[in-house]
Amino acid sequence: MLRMHDAAKPLASIPPLVLDIALAAAVTWLAVAASVRPHALHGSRHIDGIAITLVIAMGAALILRRRFPLAVLGVCAALVAGYEAHGYRMGLAQIGLLLAMFTVGALRARPWAALAAGITYAELLYDHSHTWSGSHVWFYLGTALWVAAVAIIADGARRLTESRELLAAYKEQVQRKHRDREQRAVLLERIRIARELHDVTAHHLSVIAVQAGVARFVIDKEPETADQALRAISEVGSEGLAELRRLISLLRPEDDEGARAHTSDPPAPGVAQLPVLIERVGLSGTPSRYTVAGHKRTLPAGIELCVYRVVQESLTNVLKHAPGSSVEVRLEYEPETIRVTITDTGTHPVPPRKSGIPAAAITQATRHSGSGVGLTGMRERAALYGGELSAGRTTNGGFEVALALPVVAEPAEAEEAETESEGGDGKIAAPAEAAKVGVGA
Repeated sequence: MLRMHDAAKPLASIPPLVLDIALAAAVTWLAVAASVRPHALHGSRHIDGIAITLVIAMGAALILRRRFPLAVLGVCAALVAGYEAHGYRMGLAQIGLLLAMFTVGALRARPWAALAAGITYAELLYDHSHTWSGSHVWFYLGTALWVAAVAIIADGARRLTESRELLAAYKEQVQRKHRDREQRAVLLERIRIARELHDVTAHHLSVIAVQAGVARFVIDKEPETADQALRAISEVGSEGLAELRRLISLLRPEDDEGARAHTSDPPAPGVAQLPVLIERVGLSGTPSRYTVAGHKRTLPAGIELCVYRVVQESLTNVLKHAPGSSVEVRLEYEPETIRVTITDTGTHPVPPRKSGIPAAAITQATRHSGSGVGLTGMRERAALYGGELSAGRTTNGGFEVALALPVVAEPAEAEEAETESEGGDGKIAAPAEAAKVGVGA
């Protein structure tokens, strides 16, 4: 079967018109050669120029049989009728008429194929009636079987063509769906990468901008504060580079798995890194408070990353759009849900005596407009895990972001308790009955 398939490849590469010309030439040659043989059929007229002209005309008509099958059948039937009317017997000339009938059956619907078979059957009966000497039953039946055989083969060819067309259409549909899925996957991956890059770079660069502005304003009067801001810039820059390396490592091809295994990039951040994140914002001149309530338990890595990124982006928005305000982050563990609320007091400047950093430094360092994709990215993250995110103004002029994510209930790893971290001097205090972490500035 494989050899037959390979042998058919060169034939399939030949243009159909070339094949039709070759086939028409072969049919014409056979018909003429059979007509001019020395012993003509009984009762037939000897071949002459008229007969040859009619046979050649039939062959020429067969060249267009694929494009005009019904018209070619009509022409061939008329030429055969004229051929017989002049007293010529068809002999092998009937091959041209049968080929025209086959083409109609292979390319047109069954009613047209039945009409073609009827015309061919009638003309063959008329031709055979002059030479038939056997039983009348076999005269009609034999001619009918001959025509029926050609009709059945033509119908099989038609159904095979239809099956191939349906298969080609199905393959095209499958390929189109596959291309659509690939394009959608690429688009979703681009959105995911853009979201990660935005979350990583926006936060770290915002904190660096604030700390750099603080250091520039206090470098002469408060060297210790300036040194603290510069250390924060160094830490935030290193952390941002580490997260970028982790993100880039995920984009490496599979061939770089070995190189990726030898890297020492930290894992994706989670809930455990929230105190450090909030404390860093507090050191940037935004008094912060962090509260944890409910049964603390281990969360899936994706859920933890989603919580961290939402808090990170919300705090970044506070630094950009509400410099000098205070912010509160509350994390609540519920049996089937984890909730995070980030609330700021709005764009009310904090007195220098409370923040310890000139308000002008904070305002100037964060003076730029956002791209508007932060909230969209947070909502996309929440939707990935079946959660909901709402954001809007509060009654006191502030802004609140609330995230709720469904979590499968797991055994609690700690007793129900509520811990909170209050605004203070930016240093972690020793835990008492409830852990209090100073993360304000």
